[in-house]
Amino acid sequence: MIWVIVIFIIGYILIKYFLALNKDNNDLQGKTLDDKFHFIVDEINESAFNGNGHVTYIDKREFNLYEVGQNQIVKFHYSSGHLSIIWKYKYFQKEVILERQFNDVRNLSIFDQQRIAKAMITEMTIVVENHKANVLNDI
Repeated sequence: MIWVIVIFIIGYILIKYFLALNKDNNDLQGKTLDDKFHFIVDEINESAFNGNGHVTYIDKREFNLYEVGQNQIVKFHYSSGHLSIIWKYKYFQKEVILERQFNDVRNLSIFDQQRIAKAMITEMTIVVENHKANVLNDI
């Protein structure tokens, strides 16, 4: 009896997950991931790369934003209605990583996208300042 319940629960979770992935496909139909979140991408690009960053696709749900020759890269990953942003910054060969997941981002307004971008930028600014201070103290 317990096995039936466990199998039912696992099946339910898998079905919900695959339905969410199908919704992702519908969200991205006719547009790229960076188009869907272009206000977030633009704000972070401006802050991190002075607007000179470029998008490189890993697949339809994931891309990197970076500028050649710079010491940072920002990865965007979208799955089951959630957006993960992973921002990596290297200073004197030591890397710091800020990773945040934003839930239920299927239908974000411009204001919501700008709020997410500003939150990431503000937090990363603090992380980078602390990282630089720690690296310089280690030298």
